[in-house]
Amino acid sequence: MDRERIEGVIIDALNDYLETQGIEGEINPGTVLFGSESELDSMGLVNVVIDIESYFQEQGYSISLASEEAMSRKRSPFRTVDTLADFIWELVEKAPK
Repeated sequence: MDRERIEGVIIDALNDYLETQGIEGEINPGTVLFGSESELDSMGLVNVVIDIESYFQEQGYSISLASEEAMSRKRSPFRTVDTLADFIWELVEKAPK
């Protein structure tokens, strides 16, 4: 699994969620995932995270995005699509397959 595919998975999950909510927006690597600039509320972010984790589980990667590792970082991996892709890339590289 390469970094570009990981980013695509995140963008697809975001687009799917926003579509179900009737929200239109352009998703790109700099899209803010959480906070006042985001189209997602906290439950929306939870739904997207679950969808992303499910995708990776189906691919044989057992990763947890809402882990102590993620929450204890000085800078949250949930800031943007790009930062989340970097975090997932780290997890995928370490995960047993």
